[in-house]
Amino acid sequence: MTDSFEELGFGARAVYLPESDTAAVSDLHVGLADAVRRQGASIPVDERTALEEGVRDVLSRFDPSTLVFNGDVQHSFGGIGDAGDTVRRLKRVAEAWGAETVFVEGNHDTDLDAVVETTTVYDEGDAVFVHGDTLPANLPDASLYVVGHDHPTVEIEGQKEPCFLYGPFEDASVAMTPALNPLCEGVVVNEMRASDFMSPFVRRFDDFRVAVEADGDVLRFPPIREFRRML
Repeated sequence: MTDSFEELGFGARAVYLPESDTAAVSDLHVGLADAVRRQGASIPVDERTALEEGVRDVLSRFDPSTLVFNGDVQHSFGGIGDAGDTVRRLKRVAEAWGAETVFVEGNHDTDLDAVVETTTVYDEGDAVFVHGDTLPANLPDASLYVVGHDHPTVEIEGQKEPCFLYGPFEDASVAMTPALNPLCEGVVVNEMRASDFMSPFVRRFDDFRVAVEADGDVLRFPPIREFRRML
């Protein structure tokens, strides 16, 4: 039986599945900072350092045997360029920790397979990892689907925080992770409906639950229909 909402580990912008000792992150968008700079904007953080610290935080928090990079690892559609060095560095960091790495392709990852071995779907049997931008034709049956893609955030008392979503998908469940890259703009889920999400894995959104990490603690809220009234 796949981990339920209460049993899953949430934190460091990653979801952790205790049964398989697997953690997953998504939406690194390596190279986003360079793309923003080319548009003439300044960036307050060093993207490579922030992503490496993010990966190390996941590893130290959960000590997983497998770390899944669950899509949109690269940002640019026009070649991976220098971002490839950062991807290789993050892979080495995870493997030096002792974690096997898996790279799942997202819609941005047009050149990722030139840098690391990739797959479109990672199937652990009871759990399946897929980026979530589309429903793959070869999507295996599972009890839990782990996706990214929409960069969910929640606004609480005027403060926007990255959040995790968990809800029903057909006869299974789906967990959506926020973007690992802190430079990514996130969609604010407070007033969203299922039709507002880009991912086809989000249906019956009023039945979804939200988890937020705050000051090292993970807050797990009731279904969104009730959560909205609390905000």
